[in-house]
Amino acid sequence: MRYLLLLLFSILFSCNNNSTVSKLDEVNNNIYRNHHDSVSYVGKETCKTCHFDIYNSFMQTGMGKSFSIATKTKSVLDENNNPLIYDTIKDLFYQPLWKEDSLYLLEFRMEGKDTSHKFLQKIDYVIGSGHHTNSHIFSINGYLHQMPYTFYTQERRADLPPGYENGNNSRFSREIGMECMSCHNAYPKYENKSLNKYHSVLEGIDCERCHGPGEIHVKEKMSGIIIDTSKYVDYSIVNPSKLEKELQFDVCSRCHLQGTTVLKNGKNWNDFVPGTSLSETMETFVPRFENDESFIMASHVDRLQQSDCYKIGGVNCISCHNPHKSVTSLPGEYFNSKCTDCHLICEDKEYNKDCISCHMSKSSSTDIPHVSITDHKISIPKHRDNKKGEFQSLVCVNNPNPSSLSKAKAYLKHYESFDKNSILLDSAIRFLKLSKKEESVPFFIQYFYLRKQYKELIKFSESVELVDFHNTFNNNILGLMYLRVGDAYSQFNFNEKAYYNFLKSLEFSPFNLDYQLKTAVLEIKMSKFEISRNRLLDLVKLYPNFDKAYYNLGLIYLNVDKDLHKAKDYMKKAIELNPDYKLAKDNLDIIEKKHD
Repeated sequence: MRYLLLLLFSILFSCNNNSTVSKLDEVNNNIYRNHHDSVSYVGKETCKTCHFDIYNSFMQTGMGKSFSIATKTKSVLDENNNPLIYDTIKDLFYQPLWKEDSLYLLEFRMEGKDTSHKFLQKIDYVIGSGHHTNSHIFSINGYLHQMPYTFYTQERRADLPPGYENGNNSRFSREIGMECMSCHNAYPKYENKSLNKYHSVLEGIDCERCHGPGEIHVKEKMSGIIIDTSKYVDYSIVNPSKLEKELQFDVCSRCHLQGTTVLKNGKNWNDFVPGTSLSETMETFVPRFENDESFIMASHVDRLQQSDCYKIGGVNCISCHNPHKSVTSLPGEYFNSKCTDCHLICEDKEYNKDCISCHMSKSSSTDIPHVSITDHKISIPKHRDNKKGEFQSLVCVNNPNPSSLSKAKAYLKHYESFDKNSILLDSAIRFLKLSKKEESVPFFIQYFYLRKQYKELIKFSESVELVDFHNTFNNNILGLMYLRVGDAYSQFNFNEKAYYNFLKSLEFSPFNLDYQLKTAVLEIKMSKFEISRNRLLDLVKLYPNFDKAYYNLGLIYLNVDKDLHKAKDYMKKAIELNPDYKLAKDNLDIIEKKHD
């Protein structure tokens, strides 16, 4: 490997001897050539060949460690004795187990001294650097789901993941979609006709997330085109430190600005390229409440923007942070010196050693338990009444003037994902009515669907030609639009129209497991038993952990084929995957009584 590196460098420098240092920035009108969507990502290992020291340093940062294969060297569990956790509401235990260097999670339930339920699933990936948490993901045929187990490293304790508490333990069914993956990892090869299916995933946020795709940069360096970056900007790749401050800030905002994020029409989660305006791809809204100083885990950008250091002093993320270095590797006075570079020191010399603890005090976030993080709102400490007041509005953090459509999408998504407050829907419809109809059709449908106004949804969908909007929206939006229309028809037993729309949803999202299931269930209802059976059999091949698919197969074999043995096997499989599947248990009782 060392010989290969020396050879590569010798090639580069020999090429450089035959070429002149070029001012390509003038030739190319100051346009980054890696912004074109035809430019490929090359991966951090390619960057490593020339930027070896930076690569090694970056790999120790939280970003470099953000996502990895679940091995003993990457997981913190083994060194913390693999603690058992217990969900008191669901009455389920979770125990991590190692088999050589492979990690598994055992879910079980006890009745007295007997084990009444046991389910073992291999863990494939660890998500989280270990600075705050390790959470866990498994993959089956490329479908990624989260495990119901997180280790919180600051308190050195295991517990359910965020969002699984208070009876909301979704066990092994939480999908890891691109919105989640695109901030916690390098861009994967994603099946865009699915919600959570990937052809491959990488390990950790990489160089190109901040610098853009590297294909042109590598080709130019290999061909001997070398830019003197002390004098000129190398427009073959983005160097965030050379960007104007707003665009520089957008690079960090892409993932350090948590909230309700909505994509612009026609955009996907991997479309943002450093050096472009983030608001051209997506906009992030956060809820504002009266008298509220609480904050969520990845709210660094939102909190910093509320600081005078940002508003007046022009401080941004890389004023204090070097993205290539882990904060844990820096000396204690590093960040304090950033403050004293600009500010007069305190009269009390003891306080001069630690500005951060007073002006950026650590606190727990509202969304992640057992975690304490630095508040990036730099302010003079004062006593506050922390009682949160009434909801005021959603505010777009990365665009002061979002469109009415963006506001409508944000209110709809915030209602659906976070807060079932009908005031949010009132705001959504107000902004939808101010939007252009040709840009808002799926979101009117979403509004009626969330309101459960199915007649209005049908009436609206029949007033437009849905096919006219196929080029405006991405596959996931179109698939969901047709599914919701189909659901509305099925509410009134208009089965043929529902079926047509379910099949249309599968044209855009054929790898969406839930869409396939809904279609199969409707096929049973319409007595299309053979079609439904084949669909369900394909579904369990695609995703063998799908309890509802086994249950519906059991129904077909019980009620149509009268095959009690197969019906029993499928019902038992559904219960093995979900010990609280009441319908499967009831039907298993019926089968066993008939069998007797």
